[in-house]
Amino acid sequence: MDRRPFLVAAAGSVALVVALTGCSLLRGGDDPIPKPSRAAGTSAPAPTADPTVQAVSLDPPTMPAGSVLTETDVTSPSGRTAIHVRVVVAENGTFRTELSGYRSTEAQAMTLEFRRSVPKPSDGYGTPYGQVQWAAGAQPPASSPLDDVGARPDFLQSVVLVPTVTTDANGDVDAPEWAGHVLAVAPLTWRVPNPYPHLTVTMGAARPGAYGVVNVTGSRGADYLVAHGDDQITVAKRFGITVPELRWMNPDMQVARNGWLTEYDHLNLDPSAR
Repeated sequence: MDRRPFLVAAAGSVALVVALTGCSLLRGGDDPIPKPSRAAGTSAPAPTADPTVQAVSLDPPTMPAGSVLTETDVTSPSGRTAIHVRVVVAENGTFRTELSGYRSTEAQAMTLEFRRSVPKPSDGYGTPYGQVQWAAGAQPPASSPLDDVGARPDFLQSVVLVPTVTTDANGDVDAPEWAGHVLAVAPLTWRVPNPYPHLTVTMGAARPGAYGVVNVTGSRGADYLVAHGDDQITVAKRFGITVPELRWMNPDMQVARNGWLTEYDHLNLDPSAR
């Protein structure tokens, strides 16, 4: 999750109600509640099941196998390295990456990966999704599973080519200066329907199970710092949304088996910043 600086709100401060970009507030405020009294490090009671949580909303949209979700050409600024990339729906409802037309004058092993942001050529390592690797002088696999992206991969914003640092049979490392840096990048446009086109978020007051601090920023709309003992059901209720909506806005949100969230994680509260 994103670990950016945040604003610490003083105890007892009044919760802000904001309208996020492109949204209007549809829900009212919350009744006053007592200040938190649980000491840090104390185990919180396990969250109870909520019958209003519709886990089915997390399922992928109904699209036939073979449907193309995104397609692009990734070409280096010099034009000497290029590859055609597309993501399709697999037979079992997961996704796969299909690669074709690879050409390069660079005698270097390559890694293709998806990222949540759009880096610039020469940028360094980022958090990768769906990595595909191949050796110097070889062609990439025609098809590869796109794993660890959940039911809706459209949170990924770019696909990049990164020359790979390798070790030869003698144990010598082949690491030219540009290895490990972005060689080529292309932004992604997805053909995946938005499941919550009218999603709004209400900035409710802190409560047991959702004690975290809200940071309203200019670049991301709103951000929530998870507190000790927060659980996904209560956090969702604090902001007037459902758990599936919270998880849709935060596709890599860390959730324990009992529903608790990871302390100090940052959660996005702006649908447009997913």
